[in-house]
Amino acid sequence: MSAIGIKERVSGYLDQPPTTNKVLTKFLTLSEQAVVNNMLKNRIPYQLFGGYTGAEKKRLAMFDQDDFQITCFQISKNDKFVDLTHQNILGTLMSLSISIDSIGDIIAEDGIFFVISDLEAFIIQEFTHINHVPLTLEIIRDVKLDRVARFDEKSCSVSSLRLDAVISKITNLSREESSVLIQNDLVKINHLVVNKNIKLVTENDVISIRKYGRFQIFDTSKKSKKGKIILKYGKYL
Repeated sequence: MSAIGIKERVSGYLDQPPTTNKVLTKFLTLSEQAVVNNMLKNRIPYQLFGGYTGAEKKRLAMFDQDDFQITCFQISKNDKFVDLTHQNILGTLMSLSISIDSIGDIIAEDGIFFVISDLEAFIIQEFTHINHVPLTLEIIRDVKLDRVARFDEKSCSVSSLRLDAVISKITNLSREESSVLIQNDLVKINHLVVNKNIKLVTENDVISIRKYGRFQIFDTSKKSKKGKIILKYGKYL
């Protein structure tokens, strides 16, 4: 579902609330969650949850819905097992014709992935191999995960906090190249597309740039002797 799609769907729920007063979507991306927060904040009761604290993909529960119906699986490895990667776990799930919005976060280093609970029995029966190597699955009922974002922290000086100027510095692109990225809807601030070069960046903003990664602005309060802004930021690892 796109950001536009979730906006239309949530608008429909607001215009004609379901008779059961319960709404539970599949997993939403960060962009879709940003749209939801903009639309629903201070309007109706709602929650976003992805199965554990710090989850990136989350399901939206509206009105009186309070059961998120998320199942956490952990893959047990043996001596002959292939290395687990995000790509081979996701690829195996999608090879079973499971839609991407039915799949939550994948934590490859721990062999953990989240899915909507409707698929629980199907996955137990069908998710039996990765790259032709047999595996064993375990359902984790009491999920105790709390992921903390890790960054490669850096600093640079910028003439202004205009979006094109900031992108130019953190990607080592020219201002013109940065402007093309912005104008082609390849840049997001706080998970929403921004297509204006003059948009000002502020502290704690998360800037996502297609093919260049995701960055968070930490500090803009200091200036150099030449009057430029000292920008402290981190690239997500």
